[in-house]
Amino acid sequence: MNLSPPMIRVAGWIGAILIVSGIAVYIALPERLWPQTTLLALGAVHLIVFFIGHFETFKGFSRKRSTRLHATNILMTVLFIFLLGILNFIASRHPLRWDLSSSGAFTLSPETIALLKQLKQDVKILAFFPERGNATNSVRDLLENYSVASSKIQYEMIDPDKKPDLAQQHKIAEASMVLISGSETAKITEPSEQEVTTALIRLSRGKRKALYFVEGHGEHALDDTERSGYSAMKAALSDQGFVVHTLFLLSAAIPKDASVVIIAGPQSAFTDPERQKISDYLFAGGRLFLLWDPAMPAQLEPLLSAWNVQIKNDIIVDPASTLGGVFPVVVPGKSSYPDHAITRKFALATFYPLARSLLPIQEKETGSTPSFKPLVVTSAGTWSTTPQDEITINPEKDTRGPLTLGAVVQGNPLTPTSPVPRLVIFGDSDFPTNAFARSAGNGDLFQNVVSWLAEEKDLISIRPRPAETSTLLLSRRQSEAFFAISVILLPLSILGIGLIRWHRRRKR
Repeated sequence: MNLSPPMIRVAGWIGAILIVSGIAVYIALPERLWPQTTLLALGAVHLIVFFIGHFETFKGFSRKRSTRLHATNILMTVLFIFLLGILNFIASRHPLRWDLSSSGAFTLSPETIALLKQLKQDVKILAFFPERGNATNSVRDLLENYSVASSKIQYEMIDPDKKPDLAQQHKIAEASMVLISGSETAKITEPSEQEVTTALIRLSRGKRKALYFVEGHGEHALDDTERSGYSAMKAALSDQGFVVHTLFLLSAAIPKDASVVIIAGPQSAFTDPERQKISDYLFAGGRLFLLWDPAMPAQLEPLLSAWNVQIKNDIIVDPASTLGGVFPVVVPGKSSYPDHAITRKFALATFYPLARSLLPIQEKETGSTPSFKPLVVTSAGTWSTTPQDEITINPEKDTRGPLTLGAVVQGNPLTPTSPVPRLVIFGDSDFPTNAFARSAGNGDLFQNVVSWLAEEKDLISIRPRPAETSTLLLSRRQSEAFFAISVILLPLSILGIGLIRWHRRRKR
């Protein structure tokens, strides 16, 4: 088929337009492969037609020395652009990111990375933040880290003032994020890695597990917002996706859906029927978290003895830790957490206002049941003394540390087979109260224990890395020198080198 010269020129222009359009579609919509491929293929066909139609013209030009020189330059330029295109394509498919901050504030934690690798469903994150808000850029950086780490995470930054209908649809009253996975949604108002990852866990695991706090013996109240209450821990556990209930053992049995039963600071004795319900629950493979203060007559010693645990009638005194002027406060060091899944990656200090010690009734061989594993151990400078009006240390009668303040008991004393009960005991119930839950790592350790008991290892607390700011202070002379070098000297040097090169080539 013979084409006239005007038609060949039109084919060249159409080919160039199609190639540019294909590149534009690739930049704007990289996930749309078919439009990109179609435009680039049609453009290539039109350009081939154009070059074939002008073959003789190009052949005549190629015999000239100047043409060959220019052709070489053009070829090198095309090859260079082609190489950049390949490198850009590889980089877009395999992005590399470096966090150069000293604290690693822009790097997701290993726990989050592990969770993202296990995601089975796509998650869409709608971030409702004002376009010019103070937190908008940091939220965008955080969500970009998630989207880079997993192809199943997509996010969209939305200004609620520009899209009020969408904000109203998701009931947005303040800056917040909405995570959508299938028919499930989760809403968070704190733009942090800990909150986003916790919300992803809630979406991915489906059914929410139930926690039951025993009441009726003077335990810390879940709805009490005063210093001795547990309202802060209730909110934290709810944010983690647990359903938190209260349980009155005198009139109700332990529900079958109870993932963990928590007894937090009983101040009066349990009845025989209550103790029997707890014992039956444990022997059936239940999970119990007991926090028992010094000198409290809960009368749970017979129950604990079946699990090889003796909780002593003492009080731990730490003369070196006069935190807040309270003499008996115990502050274990970072090295005082024996290796366990609960504390394996836990590097925060915790403190206990009033605590008692516990120990195994008899030492057993490794692998025997039930196993007694210390979880929190005091320093060598602590003492175990008898509770009394005036706390004093008598080296002749009292026991010197280290002392076990918290322990994990695992295994069924009746049968070594499943179900395997889990029991965590602390000699203090004040450390996760509203007064101390947000101090150091107290609240985090409490949540870690609950998560381990509920077999939710992904919910082990993820501490956000603080973003550090660095300030460079320059004197007036240094500022002037920096301006002269960067704004005047360097540009003039580049211009001078270019002029010298141009002048030398003109002389050839």
